[in-house]
Amino acid sequence: MKTHHICNFDTAKTIPFSLPWDDAPLDISFMFEDEKPAGKHGFLKSESGKFIFEDGTEPRFWGTLFNSATCFPSHLLAEKRAKRLAKFGINIVRMHQFDAEWAIPNIFQFTRGKEKNNTLSFDPESLDLLDYFIYCLKAEGIYIYLDLLVYRTFKQNDGVDNAAGLPPNGAKPYSIFDRQLIELQKQYNYNLFTHVNPYINLAYCDDPAIALTQITNENDMFNFQFPAEAEPYRSQLEKRYREWAAENNLSLQNEKISFDFKSSNYDTGEGCPSSEMLRFLHEVQRNYCREMYEHLRSIGVKIPIAGDAWNRGLCLLSALQDCDFTDSHTYWDLCGERLHNKPSVYNRENNMLTTIAGNRCYDKPLFISEWDMTWPHEWRAYSALQIAAAASFQDWNGVTIHAYRYRNTPLHQLGEDILGGIPYRRNFTTFIDPAKFGLFYAAAILYRRGDVTAAEEKVAVQVDQDEVFSSQASIAHQSFSRIKALEVNVEKHMMGIAFGNAPENFLEVKKEDTALAESCLDSVTSDTGELYRNWQKGYGWIDTPCSKGAYGFFYEKETVELQDAKFSINTPFATIILTSLTEKPLCESSNILLTAVGRADNTGAKYNEDHTERLAIGHEPILIEVIEAQIELKNVHKDLRVWSVASDGAFVGCLPCTSEAGILKFEIGTAYPSMYYLICQ
Repeated sequence: MKTHHICNFDTAKTIPFSLPWDDAPLDISFMFEDEKPAGKHGFLKSESGKFIFEDGTEPRFWGTLFNSATCFPSHLLAEKRAKRLAKFGINIVRMHQFDAEWAIPNIFQFTRGKEKNNTLSFDPESLDLLDYFIYCLKAEGIYIYLDLLVYRTFKQNDGVDNAAGLPPNGAKPYSIFDRQLIELQKQYNYNLFTHVNPYINLAYCDDPAIALTQITNENDMFNFQFPAEAEPYRSQLEKRYREWAAENNLSLQNEKISFDFKSSNYDTGEGCPSSEMLRFLHEVQRNYCREMYEHLRSIGVKIPIAGDAWNRGLCLLSALQDCDFTDSHTYWDLCGERLHNKPSVYNRENNMLTTIAGNRCYDKPLFISEWDMTWPHEWRAYSALQIAAAASFQDWNGVTIHAYRYRNTPLHQLGEDILGGIPYRRNFTTFIDPAKFGLFYAAAILYRRGDVTAAEEKVAVQVDQDEVFSSQASIAHQSFSRIKALEVNVEKHMMGIAFGNAPENFLEVKKEDTALAESCLDSVTSDTGELYRNWQKGYGWIDTPCSKGAYGFFYEKETVELQDAKFSINTPFATIILTSLTEKPLCESSNILLTAVGRADNTGAKYNEDHTERLAIGHEPILIEVIEAQIELKNVHKDLRVWSVASDGAFVGCLPCTSEAGILKFEIGTAYPSMYYLICQ
């Protein structure tokens, strides 16, 4: 890895480029105007491994996640925010952690001061703001993914035992098996989905703009960071385990059974739960999901339902099979004040994409409800494009970044205050980050329009029940050679998990197969020929008729030659992409967006020498490194001009360009540098 050859950001050529917190430099909502309002196609369904609306329309969801207090903006802010999202091409928002006590507002409490000693009812002011926000989003063609149990802090007056001993993050994992906690969840779900939104005159369960829901989040019996050791819950679970063992003719010793596996070593197997224990935990998890699923259906919920959302291995994935879709989370450099700052483009295995592929079942839709390459990771600028391209190629069904932000106040710099006692929360603020959110125009269009076509060959990693309950398989399933095959080939073929036999149109990777893992050595080209990544040199490209780009590290002023386009890149780290803003390919389009961005950070931000420790957060304005490159594009129009676009949308200058023999040539980064350039007549 050669990143040490790149000069420090504070000595690089930079310009101020702060995205407006309440608006957008450009507006691409016109490209999806016929999708308004959300819900016009009827309710969403899960069918044959895909999402499909009642009228037969097959959607692709590109979006963001609103966390805690951001789910409750003022009416004025809700209107501005919904319009801003649509301008960036977003068509889904995941409403997340709005049950978190540490946030204000939350669904139970609008303001601090008055004691709130239970979580049995919703605050009417909070509910009004949520209602109006959903109304505004719906009008702009933006769907809602509604989370249920996430961060609820159960109280003594809720009627639960030992409330103080329950974790404040949804009582994980006790909320999966305790009867009182389950009944409280059912009442909450009933109250939420039967609530009538007065701005739409529909109950939540009758509004097709609310497209997806999830029973619980990152809450499972296999997450041994949260041991089930609080009483009386531990004893309750032990009693159930002994009864289950007796029913299954298993002999248990008389001493106390521990459900604390925090010190387990999944490489050696030492301290791991036994296969029998995993079967029991699997049954507890599956029964919980079945019960909650059936209850949601009984109260009128029509939309697809997920059981949980994240990748905890084959055992959890198997336990969620009764739900309508799977949901995965993936992060790179999930950091606090310290980070590893290693670019994922050099990783052949164990990058953001492989985590997702391991949670995809061939017969169910897959939604990625959380992804991020968190600031202040220095090399995050390609992440949105890489996720969008992979999601389109793999035919994943929806994507939301974590997170838009946690608060509703104006913000003009990267990072915000620590919330909920977790320092790294401020690293998740993405809505004004040029390196990530700034690429949403190109990423949203690429994914929603289907510029990258789905893989031609489909590969299923076959898993049998013995493997599901193997201790190492359940948690550290990356150790399987066949999962290694999945990891390496996720950018080459369509990949997924098959419990049992795969369908006829899938190539099946069985237990003894290892050859596929060695099929990609230094680089990989998708079987469609539209995507390429070289993990030796650390760069990749996208080459489709309507989107063409290159990303990663270019040390030798390298030239990337694509069909009808050429990028000669002078900046060592860069992401550059051309996007047609019409339905015509780039070679025929008269309206094209060029996005060029690399490193971005606050003015005055300070780090140690290798950028693994933040020393000062810095201040506004946000700075971007100027990307210098020569661009050539085949295009039938002879009168195109190249305009530099400022962060407020103004044209700041027309770049010198030539058009000879049908080739448009121009240079960026010298005259009127920006991250956005409009190529138009």
